Amino acid sequence: MKLKSQVQDYLAKYNVSDVINADMDYLFILESPHKDEIKNNYPVAGNSGIEMTKFIYSQDCDDAFGKLVSQVEHYQAEYDGLNKFGIMNISPAPMQGSALQDYKLSAVEEQVLHILGKLRVNYQARTHRNPDWNKTKEVVINNFRTRLEETLSNYNPDYIIPCGKLAQEYIDLANPIDDLSIQPKIIHKIPHPSRNQWRHYDAMSNLEDVLTADIDLK
Repeated sequence: MKLKSQVQDYLAKYNVSDVINADMDYLFILESPHKDEIKNNYPVAGNSGIEMTKFIYSQDCDDAFGKLVSQVEHYQAEYDGLNKFGIMNISPAPMQGSALQDYKLSAVEEQVLHILGKLRVNYQARTHRNPDWNKTKEVVINNFRTRLEETLSNYNPDYIIPCGKLAQEYIDLANPIDDLSIQPKIIHKIPHPSRNQWRHYDAMSNLEDVLTADIDLK
């Protein structure tokens, strides 16, 4: 029980809040915050966020998607349909040590972050030999499930878009969707937007078709 409470404390202390809009139709789900997200306190605040904006709106755009979606009232005149988007992370706090390298972490926080890093690269395993990994994973999944269930129940987005293999795996583990009266559709096989992946994967046409059929984004 002690480790679970330590993980909960870590997730709360280094939390980057989800960005949810009341008129949301599309909920993007990513992995975890990194340096830019910790600094700005919204998801996809760095290069990955810029990649998302370029894909959805225009290659000429250089604003991070998290910046825009978290400040709809400021940017909606320039970017059509911003209020139709929401963004969540599976883990509300970093899963990579490099995200907090400028912070002086306690020994306990270092331990939690080390385990989260192991879970991040071993995302395909449902259970692990190390019991501390399983305890930590349970806390992360429960945290994510609670946030996701609340968001889906209150805002009823039409689509969930997990970005990257870890996000796809953890949505399956959280499994909140079967209990909903209105079922959102999941757009599968969308890569994480890092390293220009959104420009090079054929599966991106699945997302593009949905977006352009609904509102004039491109």
